[in-house]
Amino acid sequence: MLLFKLLIVILLIFIVGSLFTALYYLIKSPDNSATVVKSLSLRIGLSLFLIIMIFVGSKLGIIEPHGFGQ
Repeated sequence: MLLFKLLIVILLIFIVGSLFTALYYLIKSPDNSATVVKSLSLRIGLSLFLIIMIFVGSKLGIIEPHGFGQ
């Protein structure tokens, strides 16, 4: 369970890192959009993987969602 949560945090760090990498390449050379698109595509892929991972972890009981106001 702790390993699963650690993997989620690591994925979030990679997602934010990919976002800032795209920003860096956008500022560094605005004419070269291929690198920015690759970086943002990686971020979208990681985000989708993270959402699927959280859904599967919730369904398998690895992580337990909790409601607000309970």
